[in-house]
Amino acid sequence: MGRRKRKNIKIIRRKLPKVFGCPDCGMFSIRVLINKEIESKIVCGSCGLTWKKENTTKNPEVIDIYNKFIDEFVLARG
Repeated sequence: MGRRKRKNIKIIRRKLPKVFGCPDCGMFSIRVLINKEIESKIVCGSCGLTWKKENTTKNPEVIDIYNKFIDEFVLARG
């Protein structure tokens, strides 16, 4: 007698994006550059928007820096 085959269940793990949307021009062209010890920099490839901030944590994540940028950008505009 043969054995039944088991189903292989693939777990799909989502990855964080590397390019984000620009709140100024609306294009998906924002890159986050991190120098872990000194500062983080955000640059938009289409409209040229730049933003620099000193790092407060030892190992900052890209999404955390982008969210801080969006918060400060909305507060400055509003």
